[in-house]
Amino acid sequence: MRPRSRRRHAALITALLVVWIVVIAGLTAARAVLYPRTDSPDRVDAIVVVAGANDDRYVYARHMAERGVANRILVSQPSPGGGDPYSAAIDAHCKNSPVIARDGRRIEIECFEPDVATTEGETTAATRIARERGYESLLVVTYWGHVSRVRIYFEQCFDGPVYVTDTPRPLSKSRKDALLHETGGYFKAFLKPAC
Repeated sequence: MRPRSRRRHAALITALLVVWIVVIAGLTAARAVLYPRTDSPDRVDAIVVVAGANDDRYVYARHMAERGVANRILVSQPSPGGGDPYSAAIDAHCKNSPVIARDGRRIEIECFEPDVATTEGETTAATRIARERGYESLLVVTYWGHVSRVRIYFEQCFDGPVYVTDTPRPLSKSRKDALLHETGGYFKAFLKPAC
């Protein structure tokens, strides 16, 4: 084989390898976004609710706490008192503390402002609070398309066991929109760790 043919052959092999890697990475990210692994721990030190659409994640976190999963809920509150309906809903959850469970336990709801109004900022703030309070395990609640990315960030930042779940009433975000937005975020989580 002539040197020119060898170079073309090597370039073709390299290009095919790059395409193969991109396809495999894309399929892996798509699977993680569309079909995330969710957890159901019996007990954790705190439940963390990352901010998002006005779905049932706040109610679900409280329901799990009342069932005995935790006595503390940390709620991300990116714009306290923002005035819009979404901020008002979070404000209402934040002002409703403590909650007394049916078994008489006190459930503390603590709202925090993220370091930056992103998933990374929520992760760094929540893990800092968890360390300060001595929490050793966390359950994070978000929507179905965000589960895998939230897991990556919290596992990068938090030293103890991290469990992540979605809500029983899924967000009505389309699979296509979630796939486009969250796949990019998924790659960003690997390329630019939160911690």
